[in-house]
Amino acid sequence: MITSQVSPLWGANLLSSKMRCLSLWLSCSVVPTFTSSMTTKAGSISYIEVSKISKPNDIEAFQISSDWFFVIADSSKAGLSTLYKWNDNGFYSYQSLHEWYRDTDVEFLDLDGKAHLILASRSQVPVIYQWSRSNQKFILQGEIPNMEDVVVVKHFRIKEELYLAMTRYIGDSKVLRWGTKQFAEIQALPSRGSMILQPFSFKERYYLALGSDYTFSQIYLWDEDHKIFDRFKEVYIQAPRSFTVVSTDCRDFIFSSSFKGNTQIFEHIIIDLSL
Repeated sequence: MITSQVSPLWGANLLSSKMRCLSLWLSCSVVPTFTSSMTTKAGSISYIEVSKISKPNDIEAFQISSDWFFVIADSSKAGLSTLYKWNDNGFYSYQSLHEWYRDTDVEFLDLDGKAHLILASRSQVPVIYQWSRSNQKFILQGEIPNMEDVVVVKHFRIKEELYLAMTRYIGDSKVLRWGTKQFAEIQALPSRGSMILQPFSFKERYYLALGSDYTFSQIYLWDEDHKIFDRFKEVYIQAPRSFTVVSTDCRDFIFSSSFKGNTQIFEHIIIDLSL
């Protein structure tokens, strides 16, 4: 029998020499920039029009054909979520998407071969935009019902199926599956105090990390037979805000950033119980 576990690597008085070096690296406040040998200095290449953005809450960068874009979700009451496009000299304002809705998160994804954006909001259900090749703009396509007050949207795939993980701070977070031209709920996860529901995978094992500001964070493991996530493990992290996978040639880790404490690192280990 083969099983897996997520084991903490970094805790009080448990730092190995290697992890101490890693801790030092993480505490560095300066991010190095890699440039070619021909470059003599670094400088700003573009400034964002601040008059359009009041309270940026999320940035998503993506490519459509040969063009590069990024979109900023504006969470202020008078906010205007805006799409920017690269024009060889910098990024410039290209399209205004969502006004007055206190947007919290934006997610770029491919739906049936077409580029889409999902915008989550504090004041309405998430809305879906589809890229129009003829207009070269995002066109409002529809919404995801019964999902008010979503703070984060993440998409992921299991085999060929497309899913959404939708985080809610109050109420239940939801897992949705893309079906016949719409998303349908397949599972609700109690998530009071959660700011992140993060999908990730290791070696064909699919997980969800549900952070909590009030209690233990939960790790869920995908049950292939029942097509839902089962509770797998709980971990204590102070107000987690992200879970990021880092893999080396032979080891897999997940980094969890904290709003109130230290970043924690966990290692994913496969254990053969038949030995």
